[in-house]
Amino acid sequence: MQQFLSLKDHVYNYISDKINEGVLKPDEKINEKVIMEDLNISRTPVREALIQLATEGYLESIPRKGFIVKQVDTEKSKELYALLGVLDAFAAELAFEFITPEDIKRMEALATQMTAAIETYDFKAYYKLQTDFHVVYIKKCHNEELIHTMKLLKRKFIRQTYSESNKEHMKTVLLKTNSEHTIIANLFKTGTNKDVSDFLKNEHWNIDYAKYDVL
Repeated sequence: MQQFLSLKDHVYNYISDKINEGVLKPDEKINEKVIMEDLNISRTPVREALIQLATEGYLESIPRKGFIVKQVDTEKSKELYALLGVLDAFAAELAFEFITPEDIKRMEALATQMTAAIETYDFKAYYKLQTDFHVVYIKKCHNEELIHTMKLLKRKFIRQTYSESNKEHMKTVLLKTNSEHTIIANLFKTGTNKDVSDFLKNEHWNIDYAKYDVL
């Protein structure tokens, strides 16, 4: 069944895309009038979307000033990394017995596609592919509350584009990260649920990577 988005959902997607693309920057005030004009809608769905984005950590509501894009510093990002590492590891552990050979082939194919995206400096494509990679096993954990909690936490700081100010450095970092995706897929194939869980928690979500996901 096709899911139809409400006006509030359209505004939510519009604003979150602008933030993740870097059009709206940290500490920048959200101009509600501009959004209303761009989308040709009333103020109500705009306010509803802003309130939801603030609740989920994208924005901060400041009295008499309005909504601004929330700045997340490196220390906060490290805290989120540590927490997401535990949750992602738990999701993988729950999903382990439900992963099929087709799922593993899908993860391996995505890792190959990520390498191609990184080599051509298409970091936006890399983000989409790595999200798809983790979804393969996360959706198999059969715990909707866990999935929902992880989505909310990721929205607090995970960007959907990566800085292009130092492309070569980012290329090196992302190639290293992607080599871990290959290991994860292999652990689902040849390891145990504890093997994949430990690797995700202790290696893949290493807090040293957190600085690259500060918005």
